[in-house]
Amino acid sequence: MNYCLTAFPEIDRQLRSAKRILLATDFDGTLCPIADDPSGVHVAPGMGAILRQAVECPRLMLAVISGRALADVRRRLAFDITIAGNHGLEISGGGLSFEHSGARQLRPRLAEACEASARILRAWPTAWVEDKGLSATLHFRKVDQRQHHALLFTARQALGPFGAQLALRVGNRALEVRPKVQWDKGNALQYIQKEAGPFNACVCIGDDQTDETMFRANSGQLNIRIGRQRPTAASHYLSNPAEVAILISHIVDTCSSEAHPLWNRPESAALAVGCD
Repeated sequence: MNYCLTAFPEIDRQLRSAKRILLATDFDGTLCPIADDPSGVHVAPGMGAILRQAVECPRLMLAVISGRALADVRRRLAFDITIAGNHGLEISGGGLSFEHSGARQLRPRLAEACEASARILRAWPTAWVEDKGLSATLHFRKVDQRQHHALLFTARQALGPFGAQLALRVGNRALEVRPKVQWDKGNALQYIQKEAGPFNACVCIGDDQTDETMFRANSGQLNIRIGRQRPTAASHYLSNPAEVAILISHIVDTCSSEAHPLWNRPESAALAVGCD
């Protein structure tokens, strides 16, 4: 993988001739740092200012594709953009309105799975279940690492009866519970491209394994992974959300008819985004 901040000439060549560009990004770990308590996560003021510049750039369309519930992401962003929540199972904004019908039909079973999960997690008081409507997450970030294996084993046993309808995936100190439907972040990206396009170029940024489906759906375009994990379908990497802010700022400068001198200096963007 190439380091994005030293690949600006290559990126500029890809984007300068594009009349319309889709910028699709994950939320946690990409636009803001990962936190032990997801409810306390927010976009730093500097990052918010840069995202607003992207929204106002006529050649760019910004879309956030997240594992969080759509309404959750919407509360944390102060402007109207296209958001795909629950790994793309629900999409709204920018004239789009979508909810996966298969996931909606499985909502009662998901609610039952959340109740079963809450019962077994009583043995781990610092773990909790987040019911996101169309999917759920069992968070165990605050559980002693020595207990993770036992917790996951117990959770899989409790959720076994739902196996025909719900799928489990271990994430970053979390267990994701999703409806078994043929839909992921990659499908959400393709839906946005079809319904809001056409686009001449697409840039995807993400930090998690679930973002790999987005990278694969964007094959041949600019895909950026936060961190240097392999294997990956990404062609470039960045180290953290502060560097994402630098990249987005540069893309805005490249695509705008008027430059924004404050953001032409990478160190300025890094200072502005912070890590609050």
